[in-house]
Amino acid sequence: MSRILLLALIVFMTACKSKPKPATGDEEQALTYPDFRRLFPEAALTFRWDADSLGIRQPDSIALKARVVKQFLPDTLAKGVFAAAEKPKFFALGLIQPPNRQFDILVVEGSARSGAAAWLVMFNKNGEFLGRHLVARNTKGKRMGFSVDKRLAIKVTTETASKSIREDVYAAEEDGNLALILTNSTEPVGGLYNPIDTLPRKHKFSGNYMSGENIVSVRDGETAKEFLFFIHFSRDKGECIGELDGTGRFTSATTGQFRDKQSSCILDFKFSSGRVTIRETGCGAYRGIRCMFEGTFVRKKSK
Repeated sequence: MSRILLLALIVFMTACKSKPKPATGDEEQALTYPDFRRLFPEAALTFRWDADSLGIRQPDSIALKARVVKQFLPDTLAKGVFAAAEKPKFFALGLIQPPNRQFDILVVEGSARSGAAAWLVMFNKNGEFLGRHLVARNTKGKRMGFSVDKRLAIKVTTETASKSIREDVYAAEEDGNLALILTNSTEPVGGLYNPIDTLPRKHKFSGNYMSGENIVSVRDGETAKEFLFFIHFSRDKGECIGELDGTGRFTSATTGQFRDKQSSCILDFKFSSGRVTIRETGCGAYRGIRCMFEGTFVRKKSK
């Protein structure tokens, strides 16, 4: 081999070795969070993924590697969606970057023989996992879809067994939670006994506040500093139910608190225009062990 050809071969091999490899998830070493983040194409807003989109099967060749899934996604991501014996494959659908915020929203699809689903998985800028939320589904007759608009309002549309439609609109928060800001539903709420339903509701915060089929009912107290309440919720397909009623006291113009005399249970209420947010401390005696009296509920217009 001539010296010129040998020199050219050395230069070519050196260039190949020095050229950085793109992050595909195929590398043997553990990925950094920036590597993992680059696996997700940047999503244009409005981003939409409905139940029919989940019916389009993704090629297995672009699935996230099992060790990448194990490194970055929680083990319980698909729990309750697929059968325990199924091993779904996961795909990187898109990256949503909230402007001027310190977190990322990654859209992950999971696919198995029984169907498919999609989640919003949230990380902070340091790659720390914040939370995940099921937003789309097409499994065993259960159909959900979602969209994210230019204002980052997340609308989750659920088709119920009675063919009615429920739309829940959320705002993403920096701690990884989704705050419910609006619910529209064609589904009637029935079969629930509200023990304070017929009591007076003259106070500006008295009324019924809903989140799906879950209700927080607020009525006038005996004095202006008090309010009556009734809470009922059913979560995880009815496996976790909570119910509590009592008398709370207003602690400011927009906040109130209930302290149970029979236990250590404390409920904090924060009222705002058209909604109430509830936080609890130690109310396990009144609910299942896997859910809490917490969340934001939207006021239902009175007939």
